[in-house]
Amino acid sequence: MTKNFSILIFKQTRVVISIFAFAILFIPVLLLPSHIDNSILQLVVTALGIIGLFGLLFYFSYGRLNVTYDNETLHFEWQQKLLFNYAKIPDIEINEIKRLVIDQGQVLRKIVTDKTEITLGNNRPNNVFKIDSQVFIDFLTDQVGNKGIIDSWDIWVEKGYLKWALRVNTIILFGAIGLLGFFAVTKGFDKIPPASFFMLIFFLPQMFLYQKQMKNKIKN
Repeated sequence: MTKNFSILIFKQTRVVISIFAFAILFIPVLLLPSHIDNSILQLVVTALGIIGLFGLLFYFSYGRLNVTYDNETLHFEWQQKLLFNYAKIPDIEINEIKRLVIDQGQVLRKIVTDKTEITLGNNRPNNVFKIDSQVFIDFLTDQVGNKGIIDSWDIWVEKGYLKWALRVNTIILFGAIGLLGFFAVTKGFDKIPPASFFMLIFFLPQMFLYQKQMKNKIKN
């Protein structure tokens, strides 16, 4: 029986590159229309610049993967883009799968066999993009069974990295909050660099989430 799945992929490496690129290029984009005298035109150019930058980085980060299951085999085929295509993924037999790395039950990070390790990273189910990621995850889970399913933190536990990662994350969290607080008290909130606000809004909440997840994994 043939099954088809369409999955939107955002690999972690490209997402991280995009986040740093956005942080670096955000200020130059804001300064781009500074020589324009008309304030309305300045606003329009700034908005178009930010939208264009976000769109380019989104285009760089994502890939649509079509997966076909036929004759006990998974066949992977990327939908081609003009630029920034992902590397080809080899076909695998369904009975070759030894392990699935799934985070929060919704994000398929890796498919592991004895011969290869396929890195994915699907987008979470939403109402904006039509994707079959959860259906695909449920299908693979039925095939592999719960014993073959772990999450990313389990890999860190196996390698002995998790406790060290928790310590480093804790130091960075307290250090970042302390520096921002010290700067705000001594210089004033209005003097905090925009890049620091960007870090506060986007990075710190994610780091707090990682802190909670790592603590829970260590307790278990």
